Amino acid sequence: MPRLFHVSDEGPFTTMSPRPSPPGTPYEGREWVWAVDEQHLPNYLLPRECPRVCWATPEAPHGLLGSPAGRVIAVEHGWSSRLLRAGLNVHHLDPAHFTPLDPTAGYWVSSQVAVVQDVRRVDDCLTELGGQGVEVRLTSTLWPYVDAVVAAGGEFSAIRMRNAQPRQASDGTVTTSAS
Repeated sequence: MPRLFHVSDEGPFTTMSPRPSPPGTPYEGREWVWAVDEQHLPNYLLPRECPRVCWATPEAPHGLLGSPAGRVIAVEHGWSSRLLRAGLNVHHLDPAHFTPLDPTAGYWVSSQVAVVQDVRRVDDCLTELGGQGVEVRLTSTLWPYVDAVVAAGGEFSAIRMRNAQPRQASDGTVTTSAS
């Protein structure tokens, strides 16, 4: 079993109970404890509502968009101050009772109470991500990154895009954003 984690703006907790999955998701109403594996943990070392585009680049000789890093996360400038004072709790969970939901994204779920093995506090996301070899890019809009990672293929996540700045068409009009 891989090492599994749950990152939260709340807590710290000693156990985690299943909660209903959010509305509008394919798993709406399913009661689970959600976890992420260690490989994908950096994608979640940001405030929960922070929109981000994350991609892994190990197979590209110069990485995606010229990055030498194995993982890159793009975040809008407006979130930078919150990244420096995040206040996150990284809960290391007992993997018993978890099953993989989406191995590509690193998602694991359990319908049973999960025991927290230990908790680590993250107050500065940029320092934490830098320590894990992640390149963080601050940008005015995430949409060019979404377009680039979709075109390049490979492993990527676009998380909390409903909170991102709206996408603008080439003529300057705002188009509907994805979530």
